[in-house]
Amino acid sequence: MYRIKFLFSRSRSLAYISHLDTLRLFIRALRRTDLPLAFSQGFNPHPRLTLALPLPLGVTASNEPGEVYFEAEVSPEQFISELLYQMPEGLQVIKAIEAEPDSPALAALVEAAMYRAELRSFEKNESLNDNLGDITEKSLEKLMQKNEIVFTKSAKKKKDSHINVRPYIIEAKRDTQTGGLVVLKLLLKAGSRGGISPVFFLEQLALESGDESLNAACWNLHRECLYYKKGDILKPLSERM
Repeated sequence: MYRIKFLFSRSRSLAYISHLDTLRLFIRALRRTDLPLAFSQGFNPHPRLTLALPLPLGVTASNEPGEVYFEAEVSPEQFISELLYQMPEGLQVIKAIEAEPDSPALAALVEAAMYRAELRSFEKNESLNDNLGDITEKSLEKLMQKNEIVFTKSAKKKKDSHINVRPYIIEAKRDTQTGGLVVLKLLLKAGSRGGISPVFFLEQLALESGDESLNAACWNLHRECLYYKKGDILKPLSERM
């Protein structure tokens, strides 16, 4: 069994497709190649392909990790070359490496994600940007001072559960190196051990501000990086590739 880890990007044109549809696009592209895909066992075999962490709808990305298994040896160069003309516009494989078949799954390593949120409503109006920038910073400060931010999880047959997601917000600050645009950098816990959606965070920010111009639909969201933990330090997952 052979394993390839890869990084891919997702642009605005495919930002509103689901995680399952993203997987289907990769699988269809791989099936159109001559690569010796490895398949799962069971009643409904499918190619052994996984992406490290689902992308929320509407979110673009530049360094998303994934992995795929093969029955015979495939070089990273061959993998990228075979996929080059099969991938749809909006998805692009940018890097690939060989990996040990029995090393930890990428999805099991994810601890956090870095998002860039850019307010788009008034991006060409400097005076409005300055005003919304001030409101954003004050609301962000108040939000981060809270000890509890409650997310309500609804269930059809059980009682709703209430989760304090404040511990999942590692860092949230305004990026001042953006030429006047209102841009936030959000480092949020993610993965199988719990996390918070950047959309939910922006919804809470808008509620804190009381300004509809800051609701989640008014921001462009881009996932810049996923992180794993080495000791007590978060490191980019792409560094392991």
